Amino acid sequence: MAGLPNNSNARALTQWHQLFAGQSAARSADAYAHWRDVERLGLPTRQHEHWKYTPLDGLLAHRFTPAATRAVSAPVRDALSLTLAAYRLVFVDGRFAPALSDSDTGLWQIEVEEGAARRALPTPIQPEMFLHLTESLSQQTTRIRLPAGKVAQRPLYLLHISQGGEDNEALSTLHYRHHIDIESGAQGQIIEHFASVDAQGHFSGARTTLTIGDNAHLSHIKLAFESRASYHFSHNDISVGRDAVVRSSTFILGAGLTRHQTSAQLNGEGSDLAINSLLLTLGQDISDTRTYLEHNKGHCLSRQLHKVIARDRGKGVFNGLIKVAKHALKTDGQMTNNNLLLDRLAEVDTKPQLEIYADDVKCSHGATVGRIDEEQMFYLRSRGITREDAQQMIIYAFAAEVTEAIGHEGVRATVLARIADALQGVAA
Repeated sequence: MAGLPNNSNARALTQWHQLFAGQSAARSADAYAHWRDVERLGLPTRQHEHWKYTPLDGLLAHRFTPAATRAVSAPVRDALSLTLAAYRLVFVDGRFAPALSDSDTGLWQIEVEEGAARRALPTPIQPEMFLHLTESLSQQTTRIRLPAGKVAQRPLYLLHISQGGEDNEALSTLHYRHHIDIESGAQGQIIEHFASVDAQGHFSGARTTLTIGDNAHLSHIKLAFESRASYHFSHNDISVGRDAVVRSSTFILGAGLTRHQTSAQLNGEGSDLAINSLLLTLGQDISDTRTYLEHNKGHCLSRQLHKVIARDRGKGVFNGLIKVAKHALKTDGQMTNNNLLLDRLAEVDTKPQLEIYADDVKCSHGATVGRIDEEQMFYLRSRGITREDAQQMIIYAFAAEVTEAIGHEGVRATVLARIADALQGVAA
């Protein structure tokens, strides 16, 4: 195995193998292939370049158990749900919950595959061990399709409700797997929302693949608002066709250890892609976000804006790569990472990168790390604004570039409220 064979690694892999073997009769051939990759790669350590700033010791110290099959009531669902004019699909502990979901999904076509009947899915753009773990341990695939030429008037809202185990010494383990197909000329919006029932911890794996057809438009928003005792590891793959427009925004304002990767390929000329993210880390939380973007065709535009707010001893990690293929002429790619440190012991590690194999392209990348400007603070304080309110105003202004790009007033208000609660120390 690639991972160092320490006791924690071996114990975690053994327990995950037991989870996989416990349902082996219902696994697809794809699941078996991914589990073989888990065993081949092994768990990463901090000696691996992509994991040197994201320790797994706390996660691997746990005992892992399958998610409990406890039902969630409609009042609990409503308490966790965003108030949106949208079609709602609800998932509980990794499984689709039809009784809690809307029966009418408009133009959105939904199909849930389970067990050995699950069909093969697109090959991962940037595979790694935890991606293979989610692919092998997830029990269902939710296939979501917006037919060619259709314009969905209401968003599709995917609410993921996760529960901790009844055994406080064990970590409930659950995995979500979605595939979204926006066919040529179609237009729609998808909102993914991850929430915890209570403050108990759980380990969530999430994987969403998105195929965007020629001339299609998609707005994709992810809200990771799980409890701080939880762990959230996720991977989104986006494959974009010709003259398509895609906006993907991720807001990670929850779990104590998170790692989110967005991998994308621009496979048709004239496509336009924006990838944004906002991370907030508190206490001793660690939030790691990664992007990998391939410009495989010419005349494409990409914009990335990633922001991290770190307070207390919180740590943020950003690693991004734009790769321009040999014949991808007239590529225009830009990646920016801005980081705000609120306390002396807060930390951010950032590494934006470019890999260019074509001439006649325009690409740039940059990163900034700083603290609140004392002149700005003095200006606000001199006008009778309390230090706490002044700090919140500055933080909102820092986050505004990302939150304003959400394109949905209700979701934007929810994100800002979540930031305010977290900064006041009252977030769940």
